[in-house]
This record gives sequence, structure tokens and C-alpha cells, in this order.
Amino acid sequence: MNMNTESKVKVINGIFGYEVCPKWLSKKYREAVDYTCQMCKKHESEVKKLQPHRTIRKNMGGLYTVLPINHPRSNVQVVCSNCHKLLHSNEFNHIFKSY
Repeated sequence: MNMNTESKVKVINGIFGYEVCPKWLSKKYREAVDYTCQMCKKHESEVKKLQPHRTIRKNMGGLYTVLPINHPRSNVQVVCSNCHKLLHSNEFNHIFKSY
């Protein structure tokens, strides 16, 4: 069996998850928030397909968890591409402002 990147699973701090978000899990996330961006509240029909965003970044051990979105240890927000860019630009701005 050929293991692709999507099928690699990990357990970090007792939490099971994926380094790369499988399509089936991305769909579950989008369904869980009724296809609505958690930041700007726009429905997926108004924006491009919603994307999962890891609250804790991959290089810090963050995974796409199989926990429900509203679980306190869930590491995922579901956002539109514009909000996803904002989240990442704010992360980088915060990093560069600290220098």
C-alpha cells in the first residue's frame, strides 16, 4: 500500500490528527460550521470553498484534529480564503514586530 501525505496520522499530546487535512475531514469541518466562515460569517456560496486553518501551526506540532470544531482542544478554524490570508499575515506581522 502506498502511503500518501494525506494518510499520515500522528498523535501529539494524546490528540489524534493529520499533518495534511484529508478531503473527507475538510468536508466534515465545513459541514460542522454550516458552510459558513467562522471569521467573516460569509457562506461558502459567496466565497470560494472554505478552508481549514490550524490554530497551532504545523511546525509547532499542530494537527488537523478529528475532534469536533467546538471542542476546546480542536486545532481548527474553518475560514474563507480571504480570512485565511489575514490569519497568516497577522501571524507573520506579529513575528516580525517582535524583532
